[in-house]
Amino acid sequence: MAPSIAVVIAAAGRGHRAGRGRGMASSTQPLPGGGAPKQWAMLGGAPLVVHSFRFFDRLPEIDQIVVGLDAESLDSTERRAFLSSAHGKKVQLVAGGPHRQETVWRALQALQPTPEIVLIHDAARPFPPIEAVRECMAAAGAHGGAILARPVTETVKRVDDRLRVVETPERRTLWAAQTPQGFRYAELVEAYRQQAACLDDFSDDAGIFEAWGGCVQIVPAPPANLKVTLPEDFERAEELLQARGRQEPEGVS
Repeated sequence: MAPSIAVVIAAAGRGHRAGRGRGMASSTQPLPGGGAPKQWAMLGGAPLVVHSFRFFDRLPEIDQIVVGLDAESLDSTERRAFLSSAHGKKVQLVAGGPHRQETVWRALQALQPTPEIVLIHDAARPFPPIEAVRECMAAAGAHGGAILARPVTETVKRVDDRLRVVETPERRTLWAAQTPQGFRYAELVEAYRQQAACLDDFSDDAGIFEAWGGCVQIVPAPPANLKVTLPEDFERAEELLQARGRQEPEGVS
């Protein structure tokens, strides 16, 4: 029997770096009201967060979705309407916390019934790659944890507080972490409980899982698993949408 799988989408941040930079296409402007968080900027006719939400809503392996939202979005009927299932998934919208990991922790505790596997995904990545996502789910079940990642292609320097180089890590051992990140649910919850007092010390869920002693397997991600962080990233995302020829992800029924 296939394991029960849930998805948590972290969408409560403000996305200040995305801004509304000069030259940004009109289709990437925030929703009416000005100053909207990055995840509600329009991309190809839909808010940024909606692209990943629709992907997971259509993925047959997924049983339920929890989206962590900022208070303004949680109170907005217009925004909430975008996050309703068209494929019979159970969907919950929960209030996010002051930082990303607190938002994920609240969402994890909201999952009912509790799944066997949970995927954590950032709203800023609108195009989850179908085959890599499925590999991530399988690897999470086999190893306890799994993350999509890309090999680092540039030489990385570790520096001290005066910006003096103290180490040059071996590049072949370095991978840049992405999302989704998948875990056995019960083990990830235990890891979060152990680190509950210092969640903001971690930059991703895998770091919390690793600190608990969990094993995390790398799943190579394709270049198209873009993270929209800066204004120019919206332009790249628009190009990717146009290259696909349609907004719906391939390989999803």
